[in-house]
Amino acid sequence: MKLPLENVKVLDLSRMLPGPYCSMILSDLGADVIHINDPTFPYSSPPPFFQKGRYRESAFNSILMRNKRSIDLNLKKKEGKEIFYKLVSQADVLLETFRPKVTEKLKIDYPTLSKINSSLIYCSLTGYGQYGPYEQIAGHDLNYVGICGILDLNRPRVALNENHEIKGPMVPGIQAADIGGGLISVIGILGALLERNLNLERNGQYIDVSMLDSVFSFMPMAAAVHFSKDLNDGIQNENILHGSSPYYSVYKTKDDKYVSVGAIEVKFWRALCEGLGREDLKLKQMVKGVEREEVFHELKNEFSKKTQDEWIEIFKNLDACVMPIKSFADACNDPQIKARKMVVKMDHPKFGEVPNIASPIKYSRTELKIR
Repeated sequence: MKLPLENVKVLDLSRMLPGPYCSMILSDLGADVIHINDPTFPYSSPPPFFQKGRYRESAFNSILMRNKRSIDLNLKKKEGKEIFYKLVSQADVLLETFRPKVTEKLKIDYPTLSKINSSLIYCSLTGYGQYGPYEQIAGHDLNYVGICGILDLNRPRVALNENHEIKGPMVPGIQAADIGGGLISVIGILGALLERNLNLERNGQYIDVSMLDSVFSFMPMAAAVHFSKDLNDGIQNENILHGSSPYYSVYKTKDDKYVSVGAIEVKFWRALCEGLGREDLKLKQMVKGVEREEVFHELKNEFSKKTQDEWIEIFKNLDACVMPIKSFADACNDPQIKARKMVVKMDHPKFGEVPNIASPIKYSRTELKIR
């Protein structure tokens, strides 16, 4: 059984999370990924770790580096560069995450490598892209989600009757820009591979992916609200999907756990009211101002009367979009996650069986596995 990218050779010069996440997906799809590790780079084995006695290994790398081969090459030395150029001559894709202009200094930029291999698809994944006033500024995920507007939305809700001091943004629990940049890079690479198969010369091309661009493009709702504000005859539009409405929010339960409520459509809202035993709220889904705060108060009060498990049992047969909020540890044992086999075991020579996250792509003929 051949995998979708089985004949595709990828050279991965990337580090940390964004690039390795991209090449992990490509390797899951069957690409032959060679991760080129700089032996002088101090963060190639990031925490957390598996540890047994004096031996330890990055648990982070056990996920991101799966299905890949690796080689240590110092590209600042002649010997390392010669080996690298030979690898480039046989590669389909190159992925790198250096700051702009660094690849030119190392003589591993696209114009240089495309002379060695005109079919090469070269993807640069950086924080701010290859041009613009921020191109040389250092950054990490938090900086990119801060600039694009995500952090500004990621604040605790201020109730109408509360002190209107603006609450500060909260640091997200996941790295949306890093993961998003990796995903957009995968899409760009796959598109370039398809295009290369269509052009008669089979020429490759250069791909410029910015993590800031990536997460900025993840905000169609915020964009729709902003772009329509001067073109809506004075109607006050709002982003209903960031906790400002009672029907799309989180609520604390009796046992100090939480449930998520996503009852956007009228039928789901009515089912929510039915499950809560509050038929009187059915016509109050879209109320504003003081009435909205009253609905928030009523829902908070109702959810506080039962435990999370009790509410999930009540709503399991009602289409109300009410689900438990879980930790990652609890999610690993969630029946849906288990049914989808999203946690799999892999054999490790030092630690025996260790868990890993499976590919979320479920093909009907070409099953993706950790190899």
